[in-house]
Amino acid sequence: MPEDAIYCPFCVGERKTTDRDVIAGGLKGGLLGLIVGLLPALVLLYLFGAERGIKAIAFAVPVATFTTGLILGMVKAKQDWK
Repeated sequence: MPEDAIYCPFCVGERKTTDRDVIAGGLKGGLLGLIVGLLPALVLLYLFGAERGIKAIAFAVPVATFTTGLILGMVKAKQDWK
């Protein structure tokens, strides 16, 4: 192990995560989150119609799941989880 190293490069590995990898991971996670969020939103709109605040809930669910998927996808790409 080199004397000036903070961590062991042989234990951690030499793989570097590029910005392109992080962006691609964020897009994959965001798309998956959007798909997962659109399913309950469409069911809510189908069952209740666009009345009594259902529009706001049906809009908020995909936005929240997209944001969550985006963040988790970026973190997963950055951490190189398996």
